[in-house]
Amino acid sequence: MPTNNNEIQKHQPQIKVSIDRLTVVGDFPTDLFMDHYYKWQREHDFVRESGQGLQVVDTTQYVNTGEDVPQEQVAYMEIPKFQKDKLRLDFNPNHGLQTPGGQWLLDLIARIENKHYSRGDFAFDIFNEPRAKLYRIWKFGVSQSVFMGRKREIQTIYYGSPKSGQQIRQYNKLVEQKTKGKELVDIDSWWRIELQLRTGKVDDYPRLVKEMLADFYIPEYQNLESLSEQNMVYRLMNELGFWGELADRTRGKYRKIFKEVSHENYLAVAMATEFIREFDRLENELQSIMNRFNIQADEEY
Repeated sequence: MPTNNNEIQKHQPQIKVSIDRLTVVGDFPTDLFMDHYYKWQREHDFVRESGQGLQVVDTTQYVNTGEDVPQEQVAYMEIPKFQKDKLRLDFNPNHGLQTPGGQWLLDLIARIENKHYSRGDFAFDIFNEPRAKLYRIWKFGVSQSVFMGRKREIQTIYYGSPKSGQQIRQYNKLVEQKTKGKELVDIDSWWRIELQLRTGKVDDYPRLVKEMLADFYIPEYQNLESLSEQNMVYRLMNELGFWGELADRTRGKYRKIFKEVSHENYLAVAMATEFIREFDRLENELQSIMNRFNIQADEEY
């Protein structure tokens, strides 16, 4: 599947993989950050309080569509727990840096010393593949957070916690873009899968991606001999919250069925293959970004 063509051919499934976000940790006086915490918000409308820290948003591309849509985040920063005089910065190196908030962010990044690469988020954009919406991560024991749209359709699923080291985000990018008032041509469906990879040896990323996608599939419940089991598996696939209503013994039974039943995983295989095919480009791009922002590779963070 080509990845260098900017135009999406109508009805032709296509996968594109890209670097979505980087997280860096560097030296920045905690007292200085706290002194500027409210000052930055007063002086700049693109700096907003968010969670335990601050976010920088793009104020130039916002379109009021009547929906409750937040402005697009350029970066997020916070003081890491139990790490005095450190600052954690999460940003997209390929988006928003030309905006007023992005230019301000570049100045801040330049002031952060001893920056270390902590985490990379890689995005798989899946275009015009209608079955993509049926795929899920079926890895039991991993937490899930599901967000539904107004029509009770799944819009976003988070698998794992942000601090787990391998969080996965799956969401309907087409709905997100339309909600923001963006016009899309020749795109019938658009799902995005984001894989969070902690630092370590970048050479290990292809193996990690393959491992993370091993549980991304559609259970072929129709192959089960028992009609009642077919019906139950179908319900569990489509009502993710129903798992919590099962008795422990029943839950254990169906976890076993999900693991053993045949499944469709061609999309996961295609994604892993595309990552391997594009790995040299991604690795060079990552190194270029780290050089540009004077970021060091370090396994400590």
